[in-house]
Amino acid sequence: MKPTELPENRGYSALLPGAKFDSLDKVPTIFGKDTDLSRYPARRGYEDIVILASDPDLPFAWTAVSFPEQQYVWFALKDPKVLRQTLFWMSNGGRHYSPWSGRHINAMGLEEVTSYFHEGLAESVRENPIAAAGYPTSILLDPKNPLTVNYIMAAAKSPKGFDRVANIEVDAKNGGVKLTSDSGKQILSAIDIAFLSEK
Repeated sequence: MKPTELPENRGYSALLPGAKFDSLDKVPTIFGKDTDLSRYPARRGYEDIVILASDPDLPFAWTAVSFPEQQYVWFALKDPKVLRQTLFWMSNGGRHYSPWSGRHINAMGLEEVTSYFHEGLAESVRENPIAAAGYPTSILLDPKNPLTVNYIMAAAKSPKGFDRVANIEVDAKNGGVKLTSDSGKQILSAIDIAFLSEK
């Protein structure tokens, strides 16, 4: 597996290509030590992409970004049997070629996909390490059975002290979902979670 960017092309990446990790706060780098991907911006001067595989046995999977100072959280919910991975890219001045010229900083993207990174269709349907690990990177479409991709994006006001999102679960008592932060603070959001399984 190659790095996201190559120095000979005037691009720089910090993360170790092909490394596996179980937690965003401990991800191997090319420098021989771990870095924390759960807080951003970070690693100024580098451009990196990771792919996060969703557990297909969960009723839904989630992605979230918390903005404690602005007191809100953005989150997304998906069916992990349809959108099997999250492509997480971090752009912080690591591309020194046009049109970025080292000026594209403090940006990140979160894309829900079923693919082999950002490499395209051909690479996603071929044998690759992610598919070999049991996480399909492509879907065979059937003209007799249309593919339904239900996806929910939302934003909610967060209370003071609500930091990194630790969990999102169904709120059986009030309906919708409950977001819980590392600090134990909670947000209730009136989301129709049943929408994710509608065909």
